Parts: sequence; C-alpha cells; structure tokens
Amino acid sequence: MDQLATLGYALEELRRTVASLDESQMETVTNCEPWTVRRLASHALNNQLLWGGLVAGEHLVSLEDTMGAVPHDGDLAAFADDVAGRALSMWGTEGALEATYNTPFGMLPGSVVVRFPTIDAVAHAWDLSSSVGRPIEFDPAAMPAISTIVDGVCTDDVRAMGIIKAATRPPADATDTERLMATAGRTILR
Repeated sequence: MDQLATLGYALEELRRTVASLDESQMETVTNCEPWTVRRLASHALNNQLLWGGLVAGEHLVSLEDTMGAVPHDGDLAAFADDVAGRALSMWGTEGALEATYNTPFGMLPGSVVVRFPTIDAVAHAWDLSSSVGRPIEFDPAAMPAISTIVDGVCTDDVRAMGIIKAATRPPADATDTERLMATAGRTILR
C-alpha cells in the first residue's frame, strides 16, 4: 500500500467512524480529555483540512481552531464526507508528495508531511470509536503500511515536541490494532 492509498484508508476509517456517531454521543468525554466526541471529531477533521491546505497552498482552517478543537456545529457526517474527499484530492495532486513544504517542523517533503494526517486520521478514528465503546480494528492488509507510518511518526523527537503522547503498555492480550495505538500513545481500556 503506497502513501496515498494509506492516507485514503485512514481517511475512510475516520469518515466511517464519524458517520457512525449519533447525537446522543456528542457530549461524551473521549480518551483525549477534556474533549468531547464532537470536539475530537471536529479536531480530527479540521486537522485534515489544515494539512491538506498546506499542500494545496490554501488556508482552509486556522491552527487555533484545529488545535483548540473548536466544535463543528453542523452535521458531522456530512462534514466528514466533504473533508475526506477534499483531503484526498489535495494530497492526490500531481507532485504533492514530491514537493517541499514549510511546516511547523521546518521544511519537509510531502512524503514526510503526509505521515502526519495519516496517523492523525487512524488514531482519532480509533479514539472516537473507543470512546463510544466500539473500538475499531484496522484491516490486517493495511497494518504493515500503518505500522510504517506509526514507526516514522511516533518517535522520541516528535514526542518531545508534544505532538504525540508517550507510548503506553498494552494489555498482554492486546490486538494488533491496540498494540499499534499504544505505540501512538493511546491507553487501552476495556
């Protein structure tokens, strides 16, 4: 699975997870406390617009709104559909992965930058689903590509920047998805 296909898989997991949420779950506090389901979903979707906008040279959402998890007031499922399509389209533009971008981490090639929205989409899809008691399991065929992204992003240097939480210890009987999410700083609760 190449980087664009991995991002597409991650975006679909996020889109599908957000679409499965119902209004009664929106004020549930997530494993990303103190954020509620609505705020975490809004953060995750806006993060895709933030990174995609960087690639497209467009200012689609502010860093403050994204990192502050300003809640999207409308239909989150429709917003997720729109964001997933737009983000994949922006990243799919010819040359996007080869170009160099000015990021909060300095100048980086698109092939490195794309890792951030990818891990963000899969991790937050898992966060949202776990927070409402329906943790998802990633497709075994996608696990090698996701593992490569986690290994490349969830490093001590990135953790030192405060972007990724410290790895946690998964339970002995953890699934492959749970072990991967523990590496990405998620606490596995059952």
